[in-house]
Amino acid sequence: MKPQMILDYNSTKGGVDNLDKVTATYSCQRKTARWPLVIFYNIVDVSAYNAYVLWTEIHQQWNAGKLYRRRLFLEELGKALVTPMIQRRARPARSSAAAAVIEKVKMGSSSQSAVDPVDTGVKKRKRCQAADHGVALYYGEDYWPAE
Repeated sequence: MKPQMILDYNSTKGGVDNLDKVTATYSCQRKTARWPLVIFYNIVDVSAYNAYVLWTEIHQQWNAGKLYRRRLFLEELGKALVTPMIQRRARPARSSAAAAVIEKVKMGSSSQSAVDPVDTGVKKRKRCQAADHGVALYYGEDYWPAE
């Protein structure tokens, strides 16, 4: 016969495992060697999930037909947390893309998301379309087999 404490743990450990699985889907955690940051990231992940659970319980019809409701909620949560700081920002942004996002937020434009990429005229690099990167190297106009 197992002690009651073991039975209680075994009956409720599924909730912990499920929370770990759900928070790992959309996580703010980064690789770090500093243990306080690991704890902080976990607190943020669990808090964001708890906020999502409460929000969807109160507003059950919010994006009801979509399968990625949690991602949408996290995007809105991030915007709500960042927007006041962006509006109070005193120093200009370093990159043109960041400056464009800050300008959109300060103007209060709701036509485009505050965190959506903005066309700044800089061309995005394209990925290589070569089928097998280990077979050929590109030299000018010819392909030479790798040796």
